[in-house]
Amino acid sequence: MLPTEIDPKMLMAWRGLLSSWDAWVFTFVLAVIVPTLGYIRFQQLLAGGDQIVSLRMKLTFYVKIVCAQWFLSAAMLLILRRHGLSAGDAGERLGDSHLTLGVTLALLIVLAVVSQIILRRVRRAQPAALVRTLGRMRKLVPAFGLEMVAFVVVCLTAGFCEEMLCRGWMVNLLRAATGSTWAAVMASAVVFGIGHAYQGAKAMLRTIFVGLQLAVLYVMVGSLIPGQILHAGVDLLVGVAGARAVSRLSAAEAEQRAGHSANTATSA
Repeated sequence: MLPTEIDPKMLMAWRGLLSSWDAWVFTFVLAVIVPTLGYIRFQQLLAGGDQIVSLRMKLTFYVKIVCAQWFLSAAMLLILRRHGLSAGDAGERLGDSHLTLGVTLALLIVLAVVSQIILRRVRRAQPAALVRTLGRMRKLVPAFGLEMVAFVVVCLTAGFCEEMLCRGWMVNLLRAATGSTWAAVMASAVVFGIGHAYQGAKAMLRTIFVGLQLAVLYVMVGSLIPGQILHAGVDLLVGVAGARAVSRLSAAEAEQRAGHSANTATSA
C-alpha cells in the first residue's frame, strides 16, 4: 500500500519553495519547455524520411541530451541549496539501507530475467515483425561500437538525472503543493510521459505507466537509488535490443539484395 503520510519536517521544508519564483519557473521548464524542445529536435532528426541519420548527428543528439539533463540537475540542486535543502531531501540518499539495497537487488534480478526474454525474442523474431516494432525509431537506434558507448552514457545520465528531476523534484514539490501523495505521484508520471511525447502517443502512455511505477517505488522506499539503477538498466536494455534488431534487419536486407543481384545476373 502506498504510504500517504508525509513527514511534517520534510513537508514544511518543501512548502518553503511554493512561494518561490525560481521553483515554479524551474517546474515550468521541466514540464513544458524541455518536452517541447525535445519534440522539435526529434522531429528534425526524422524529417529526412528514409535518409540514414549519420554517426555525427546521433552523437550530437546524445551529447545534447546528456548536457541538458546534467544542467537541469545542477540547476535543481542550486535551487534546493538556496532554500536550505539538499540532494538528500530530494531522495538522493540511502535511507533504510537494508530496504534500499534489498529492493535494488530484487529489481536487478527481475531486469536480468526480462532482458534474457526480450533479447531471445529479438533473436527469434521475423524481419517483418522487427520492422513493425522499430518503426521510424530505427533511424535513431544506436549501432554497436562508438554509438553504443555514447548511448551507455545517455542511459546512465537518464537514470540518475531523470529520477532526480521527475521523482525527487516533482513528487516532493507537488506533494507539498497538494498535500496528497497520490496526486503528486500521478502528476509526476504525467509530466514524465509528456517529456517522452516525441516517441508517439502509445509510447507516451507507456511512459506514463512506467513513471507511475517509478514514483510509487520512490515513495515506498524513500530513496531514488533503486529507481535510478532500474531506469538506467531498462534504457540500456532498450538500446541493446534495438541495436540487435537493426543488426538482424541489416543482415537480412543485405542477403535479400545479394539474392536479387544473383537472380538478375542469372537471368541476364
